[in-house]
Amino acid sequence: MPLHQWHQHQPKLNNFIKNARFNGLLLEHEGDQWVEVMKTPVHYIWTVFEDDDGNIFMRNGYQVRGRIGYVISEQMHNAHATIFVDGITRDLLETRILEDH
Repeated sequence: MPLHQWHQHQPKLNNFIKNARFNGLLLEHEGDQWVEVMKTPVHYIWTVFEDDDGNIFMRNGYQVRGRIGYVISEQMHNAHATIFVDGITRDLLETRILEDH
């Protein structure tokens, strides 16, 4: 699935870090952010990960291997099928929403 179609799942902003990576969406695997991921039903979790060739993807559900972080969505996905989201570049992953000063 292309990244622009994935947005139909309505990703939620990271409420713990205002300038989180991946345009404010990425939850890291630590502290309160990790607790939030673990208490979220799997139907709303997306894992951002890097494959063995260094490509960055996102897939529905929880994944440990190669994980970079997680995104939680408002709309649930089909947890019975694997959905891969492509079109995620390293630059996009590192994009942060900056606060106005």
